[in-house]
Amino acid sequence: MTSSRGLVAGALLAPVALISAFSAGLVMAQTQKPAETSLSAARELIVATGASKQFEAVVPMMVKQLEPILLQMAPGKEAEIKEIAGLIVQRFSERKSEMMELIATIYASKLSEAEMKDLSAFFSKGAGAAFIAKQPEILTESMAAGQQWGEKIGVEIEQQIRDELQKRGIKI
Repeated sequence: MTSSRGLVAGALLAPVALISAFSAGLVMAQTQKPAETSLSAARELIVATGASKQFEAVVPMMVKQLEPILLQMAPGKEAEIKEIAGLIVQRFSERKSEMMELIATIYASKLSEAEMKDLSAFFSKGAGAAFIAKQPEILTESMAAGQQWGEKIGVEIEQQIRDELQKRGIKI
């Protein structure tokens, strides 16, 4: 079983890995900066797909994951830590446009302007818009289903390993 410390560390490293991946894309993108019209189409696509709203959740998530660690390090200072956390969320959330530009550069380097415009049009109406609207529910239910499946398959894997070890005379 994973320790709570390990979970916190993993949860904190996930956004860092995400940012690192985006940074690697930025280094590549800096060598060939896309045209402003492509960047504009990319920004529209980011908004149309709802990805820009996801950026808004990154900073609060990171700060929220740090709060228990800070509270453990400074017991009795909950009010001050929560106040500072709120200030930090506000301060860094204002930098969402930086992430938008990083991602827009990546989109523009991977897709043509016409493709991005077509995708934006698709995700802005009809089935595309319905898909984007239902995406939070789909993700939540998919994560729950994946967790249930993982637990089920984990039990089966463990049992089969035990069975195979037993066949070979190895007791665990």
